[in-house]
Amino acid sequence: MKKVIHYILIATLILSVNVFQLGHSSAETVDSVTDEIKDLEKQQEALEKEKSELNSEKGSTEDKIEANLDQQDEVKSDLDRIDEKLSTTLSTIESKESEISGINQQISELEQRISDLQAEVDQLKAETEQLKEEIVELREQIQKREKLLKQRVRSIQENGGTLKYLEVLLGAKSFGDFISRVTAVNTIMDQDKSIMDELSVDREILKEKRVEVEKKKQDVEQKKAEVEEKHSEIERQKTKLEEERSKLVSLKSDLDSQMSQRSALLGELEQEQHFLEEYKVTLAEEQEMIAKQAEAVKKAKQIAQEKLENLGDNGDSPSVDPGGAMFIWPAAGNRSSNFGWRIHPIYNVKRFHAGVDVAAPAGTPIYSSGKGTGVVSVAKYHWSYGNHVMIVNQIDGQTYTTNYAHMTRFVVSPGQTVEQGQLIGYVGTTGSSTGNHLHFEIHKGGYNGVSPDRTNAVDPGIYLP
Repeated sequence: MKKVIHYILIATLILSVNVFQLGHSSAETVDSVTDEIKDLEKQQEALEKEKSELNSEKGSTEDKIEANLDQQDEVKSDLDRIDEKLSTTLSTIESKESEISGINQQISELEQRISDLQAEVDQLKAETEQLKEEIVELREQIQKREKLLKQRVRSIQENGGTLKYLEVLLGAKSFGDFISRVTAVNTIMDQDKSIMDELSVDREILKEKRVEVEKKKQDVEQKKAEVEEKHSEIERQKTKLEEERSKLVSLKSDLDSQMSQRSALLGELEQEQHFLEEYKVTLAEEQEMIAKQAEAVKKAKQIAQEKLENLGDNGDSPSVDPGGAMFIWPAAGNRSSNFGWRIHPIYNVKRFHAGVDVAAPAGTPIYSSGKGTGVVSVAKYHWSYGNHVMIVNQIDGQTYTTNYAHMTRFVVSPGQTVEQGQLIGYVGTTGSSTGNHLHFEIHKGGYNGVSPDRTNAVDPGIYLP
């Protein structure tokens, strides 16, 4: 679309050249002027069509800008939603980590408790071993007493039981002997009773110690089982929390990725909006340019019609060729950059350079380069070219457009005619420039931009002397 616009603009500018040439030919025929008028009428039709297409393109661009802004709003809403979810996720992760920290503390305490219980178990084992030794001793004592009692019972049975005690007493030879025998019998009976009492006590002690050991064993084992179960439950809780935390960390990673993607998309949309806004401005400038060119075509047609009225049937006469070089150097200085691909001095990327650069001090005069008379099509500031002038020349039946950029100022205006070598401005460093110089372009067939895949720019070195 933009390429078509440039072609139409150049075609219109060519008409301005034709107007000038109408007034500078040594002789013109009625047929040639009539053909020029018809050509001007075609140019008017083309401009009207271009106006319509440009209005449509401007409307389409505005729709794209609106759609872009709507998409930006959606992306911003997504970013806000993701950011809120990220905040919630981070808060939940912190909460889970706090819970895990608490559980780790509980696990540490339980492990200490298990250690303490294990120490109790070990102590109980030692007590059990000691008790086993005591039980062995008690059993030995019981066995001795049981053996002694058996011997006593066997002796009593063998000697007739309690009657023998009476015989012992009645067999006393004196009262003193009787007392002695009574005392002896009582002692023997007391010993028997003592043995039986001790045997009963030893058995009870043995029973109690067995019960005590068993109870301690059961208590400790129960406590240990309870603590180990609690420890296992806490471990399960910790595992579950760690799984939940892992899922949350994964979710956070996904959200971070989404945030990054949405942020990148927002950046692309903002950049696209910037380009669309610039394109919209460019379209507005081109609309204004087309309107001016339409006026120029209308005026050229009027001049041609006036000339047609003044012409008679005087026959054909050749036009005068002013002679001279097709192009001259537009400014004095040194060539600092050639035509073609290069590393851009500002953006540091490989870009196509559609002209040559002439390094010169600020204020160095710049002159019109093209042969014969040209028409100034542009004299304004451009964000990249800075202050620049574009001139259209008709040379040997071919249209050429020259572009003079980065001027400190220009001294011509759009629509003005200029001769080869005429002052048009002064060297400067306006626009995208790194120092005082003149950027000079030659476009064969009209200016249609500087994109390497479609530009009409040619190497000025081919034409310059």
